[in-house]
Amino acid sequence: MSRASQKELGERLRACRKAAGLTGTQLGDLLGVSQSRISKVENGTGQARADKELVSAWLDRTDADETARHDVTALLEATSEITDWTKLHSRGWHQHQLSYADLERSAREIKVFQNAMIPGLFQTAGYTSYLLSTVLGLSAEDVGQAVTARLQRKSVLYEPGTRIRVVLTEAVLQHRLGGPAVMSEQLHYLSELSRLPTVELGVIPIDTAMPSRYGASFDLFENLEGADDSTVVVELEASEYREDDPDRIAAYRRRHRVYWNSAARGEEARALIGHIADAMTSEIFR
Repeated sequence: MSRASQKELGERLRACRKAAGLTGTQLGDLLGVSQSRISKVENGTGQARADKELVSAWLDRTDADETARHDVTALLEATSEITDWTKLHSRGWHQHQLSYADLERSAREIKVFQNAMIPGLFQTAGYTSYLLSTVLGLSAEDVGQAVTARLQRKSVLYEPGTRIRVVLTEAVLQHRLGGPAVMSEQLHYLSELSRLPTVELGVIPIDTAMPSRYGASFDLFENLEGADDSTVVVELEASEYREDDPDRIAAYRRRHRVYWNSAARGEEARALIGHIADAMTSEIFR
């Protein structure tokens, strides 16, 4: 849900509470949630989730009239946390990149797991162009704008207060997306960025005895705007899923810890990346 949508929903819900003559503390007691959560939902701040269950109970406890119920329900449905790629693409890939940049700037810590591709913040222009033009089929104009937007996002890599911990499977490094030349350049660039003080990189070798299966790739944004709020973004086959429920966030946090503990890190990870990059470079000059 965008911040603008969160704010609009919060304003509608606040109006319902005030019409019922309830304070935030009183409504929180009725709903079984803290006054702090009531305040965050109403102000559209942080990432307090106003899910269907909470909104339904909110409307019931405030005796909202039919008009208010219709408006709030319509707004909630229009701002579903699952968004089809067709809707995201209709706003332009450039705008989609800006939504990621907003999260990245707000987060103090970013945890990434990828078993499909190099994460966006670490992509070269050539790698990004190949993905957007060949894999996604975007027009040349859209590709140019999207590549520029993605490159602009990289400023977060140089923010002293940011910590970015990335875990990749070896398969991500071995996939020759765009061919060996594009991929070799990409791997060398990834290795360079892993030396930044803001970045921690782990690679899970393909022959690792894993204690758990691999799940979907995800980006977990922690301590948003200096608070305890977090959001996870999962890119599915036909849609993007965003989650900010604390219990569900905890599951992604635990899974990332499993992956990190299984990964080669630091110089060991860079040695693996270098070995794969050298093999690809040799393919170019055969």
